[in-house]
Amino acid sequence: MTSSLIISIYNSPEFLDRVLASIVRQIVMPTEVIVSEDGNFVANQGVVNQWQKKWPKNSKLLHLTQRDDGNRKPLAMNKALALSLGEYLVFIDGDCVLRRDFVAEHLRYASKDSFLTGRRVELSLKATEFLTLDRINRGYLDKIPWHLLYDSIFGETFTLSRFFKTPRIFRKLFGRDRVNGIRGCNFSVHKKNLVAINGFNNDFSGAYEEDTEVEWRLKYLGIKMKSVRGAAIQYHLWHPQQTRDPQNQTRLQALMAHQEPRTPNGLNEASKIS
Repeated sequence: MTSSLIISIYNSPEFLDRVLASIVRQIVMPTEVIVSEDGNFVANQGVVNQWQKKWPKNSKLLHLTQRDDGNRKPLAMNKALALSLGEYLVFIDGDCVLRRDFVAEHLRYASKDSFLTGRRVELSLKATEFLTLDRINRGYLDKIPWHLLYDSIFGETFTLSRFFKTPRIFRKLFGRDRVNGIRGCNFSVHKKNLVAINGFNNDFSGAYEEDTEVEWRLKYLGIKMKSVRGAAIQYHLWHPQQTRDPQNQTRLQALMAHQEPRTPNGLNEASKIS
């Protein structure tokens, strides 16, 4: 099954460098990686250009940009969706470093009647500074990340349980088969199902709720949400929280009132927006 790994990013080239370093170490490389930028920053392009020169030959690395006009992540995601060639799509954010089996686990748990979501280890500022590009390149995350674990116990990294893989036979026992809501930074779905709901809703802006809206429209289509907690593990690099758009909650409530799977302003309409 072909796969596309889609990265949502704004203006954070240092983070992007570390994320791409974790992707080239994947034991199963996606067919393509699409860096979908909600803006058009020279520094991000420079990072992508450098990685394209040494990217594995069994995969492609692409970079999409758009006009920087407020937070328009859904539009950027729709443009990546339109370009993607993978039968299966895995979505992450440009501040999430991946364990080397992250893509493999999403593909292992994929099923035609479900979409998958997991969680992330929330690194502290101190742990983020420790997890350098050089350490990722040297395979620090290929082994037990002792320094990060120490910061989870005695520092500010959250949460200890998210570091560890849970064998499939024990997932139900430890509650890893349950998940409360989607996280757009750790999410995967068959492309045909996302296309069926017309992709992401371009009306949403700012952070938060835009992924929850997709979750509910997929459910209204009859696609079930399943957990990859304790399987697809990623590490979120610390940064100040983004502001919320209060209108997103109103938009979400309107969707849940109508329970309509297909958004009228999504994938098909994205090509008309500059």
